[in-house]
Amino acid sequence: MNLVSRTGRKVRAAVAALLVVVVLVACTDEADPEEKHEVEVSGDFGSVPVVTFEPPLPLADASVETLVEGDGRKLAADEPVLLSLTAYDGDSGELVEDREVGVARTFMLTPEDVGEDLFDVLTGSREGSRLLLRQPVDEGGEEHMLVLVVDVRYTQARGQEVDPASLPDGLPTVTLDEDGAPSIEVPDSPPPDELVVEPLIRGGGPQVRPGQEVILQYTGVEWQSGEIYDSTWEGGKVPQTVLLDETFKGLRDGLVDQTVGSQVLLVIPPGLAHGTETLVLVVDILATSGGSSDTVVSPETDTPTAEESDEASETPTD
Repeated sequence: MNLVSRTGRKVRAAVAALLVVVVLVACTDEADPEEKHEVEVSGDFGSVPVVTFEPPLPLADASVETLVEGDGRKLAADEPVLLSLTAYDGDSGELVEDREVGVARTFMLTPEDVGEDLFDVLTGSREGSRLLLRQPVDEGGEEHMLVLVVDVRYTQARGQEVDPASLPDGLPTVTLDEDGAPSIEVPDSPPPDELVVEPLIRGGGPQVRPGQEVILQYTGVEWQSGEIYDSTWEGGKVPQTVLLDETFKGLRDGLVDQTVGSQVLLVIPPGLAHGTETLVLVVDILATSGGSSDTVVSPETDTPTAEESDEASETPTD
């Protein structure tokens, strides 16, 4: 009983083309200190970066530079990773615009999923990092330089924890393991008749808007049995991309107006779910895309950036 069906598969097919541009054709070396100012990158982590350099860039060995050192989990092989990649043509200095610029997408950190060379670069990096890669690529028998900015996004909620004592009585109890994966204990009482939406962690990002794609971590159980029916935290799975307009009403209504970076407890009656069971979901909202902007879990969880605050103030709340 998955939250998404065709949407997630469509997204992963769409990003397969993006990874073509990421394949390195030379060994990756640490950036030469004398070359660090050759390419300048500005913009907040998670936003589309502005990259400035004087084209054409001369051919050189591939290099990687850490522009922002993240404070999240360390990436390890065979685990989920959430990335946004923005590529600039080293000959023209222009964005490679046919690659879903700056949009967050999920992968497994394997050579098959992200490419062998990018796998080596990412392994051991921390979530919240921004990396600058300069690399020669071969297109049509001609080599030129590619400039690639990689934002390693967070894969769990980040924000202000809500005091459990402030939550209404009679709700399921949620505990998190050291990796952030939730466990849900359902009370021995009848479920509520109406949709329940209770933030457990309040993120500092903009609000989720109708019509957006939202990247989520979640665990769902059935109220009656307490058994897990679906979870992105299980081994071999990645965070899921949900198109709000195509998911069931309880999930859609529960996510709209919540903020990126939040963790939300949802209790969804059968009529707003799949029509058979009351569902309990614990959802981490990691990123959104579509609408007027793309947003992500911010490394500064208690204070949104100015851009995020402006976006949030424009979001309808009714």
